[in-house]
This record gives sequence, C-alpha cells and structure tokens, in this order.
Amino acid sequence: MQVRTYRKIHRWLGIVVGIQLLLWTGSGLFFALNPIEKVRGESEQAEAGFLAAELSLASPAAALEELRRTEGEIDVMSVVLRPHLDRSVYEIGYRMDGTERWALADASTGRLRESVGREEAVEIATADFSAPAKIAAVERLTVTEPDSEYRGRPLPAYRVEFDHPLGTRIYVSADRGIVTARRNDRWRVFDFLWMFHIMDYQARDDFNTLVLQLASALGLVTVLSGFVLAGVTSPRLRRIVSGGRSRAPRSVEE
Repeated sequence: MQVRTYRKIHRWLGIVVGIQLLLWTGSGLFFALNPIEKVRGESEQAEAGFLAAELSLASPAAALEELRRTEGEIDVMSVVLRPHLDRSVYEIGYRMDGTERWALADASTGRLRESVGREEAVEIATADFSAPAKIAAVERLTVTEPDSEYRGRPLPAYRVEFDHPLGTRIYVSADRGIVTARRNDRWRVFDFLWMFHIMDYQARDDFNTLVLQLASALGLVTVLSGFVLAGVTSPRLRRIVSGGRSRAPRSVEE
C-alpha cells in the first residue's frame, strides 16, 4: 500500500475519532483532578449521629407483628437498630409480592412510625449537611426521568435544595428516613462528562454500548495506523527492513 494511502486513512480516522479522543482525554483529566469524595458531596457531610441513650428499648417483635397485621404475608430480610435524628429506630427491611420495602419502628415503644414527612426530611437533610445554608426548596418525588440526577434511586423521596454556592441538593428516602443521594455542581459536571466518556447519552450508566465499542475500535485503529505511517515514512526503518543499512566512511589517521 502506498504512503499516500496510509496518510489518507490516518487523516480520515483522525477526523472521525479525534473529537471523541479529545472528550475521553478531557473528561479523564477532570475525573483525575476531582476527588470522588467532593463529587459525591461527602466532603460537606456532617459526622454520623450516635444511638440515643434511651433507658429501655422495646423488642422489635411487636413492630413485626404490627407490620404483618398491616401488610399481610411478608418475608423479613433485616431488622437494624440505628439512630434517627435524636431518637433510635428499628429499620425493618422486608419483601412483599416480590418487592423490597422498608418500615420504621420507634425503638422505645416498638410501634410502627408513619413515613417521613416534609419537615422531618428537612431535619434529616440539614443534619447531614455540614455547611451553613438556608433551605431554598423542598419537593417530594414519586417518579424521576431517565436522565435525572436521582435516577435509579429509591422512591418516594424528598429533594431538599440548599441555598449554597455548590448548588447542593440532598435526597431523603420517605420510607427509610435516610439520605440516599447528595448532588452538587461538581457531581453534575462529572455526570455530564461521564455521559461523553462512556458514550451513553440516555441512562449514562451503560459502558457496554455498541457506539462505545465502535469508537474504541476506531481509536485503536487510528493509533496503529499512526505507527504504520511512521514506519513507512522513516528512511532509517525502511533501510533496516530492507537490509540495506549503510555506514558512513570512517577516517583513519596513520
């Protein structure tokens, strides 16, 4: 194949793949320069709470019995004692009709609690956020879009937005009363660049898409064609391959 043909192939591959190679490199640089803790909002997360020092704890059996009376036949997966604001609760994970669900019970009485309301969600989000900031907006979510910043997370949930330079939003599960996601402007930039990095422009989670596989293959071919072009245009390499290596005459002093 002629050198001109190699150059044409390399040039067109560079045009087709070059923009994506630039996006891969640029997004990779952003990922490398931004610690994942800051992207996830963990650097602004307050210290975890401790179990309340209550005089007595009720058995979770009463809560389980009440839950079975309310829901019917259930398959209990877990019962965990944990802090909840200034109290302790039993968090009960169970399955019903093949669906994973959660319930909270007051650890001091063993009675089931109502699902988390708006005001309680704000308390939970405020306790989780270490930076001093006012609440800008609160919204209860029951559905999310495929490209939402809260996609794939448990619903229903409350989105608590803070008046903060980072545009922080904290999501609180209405069933479990825990923070399920922290989002800020760093995370949004990360998510936007991640979309281009894995070339999944919808869910932004699938890095096995056909378009990514094709772009990766073309990128590899582009690099290899560059090596080939360097080889066929190098006089030294061509002499070595052809076995015609020559030496410059040496001068010898008598």
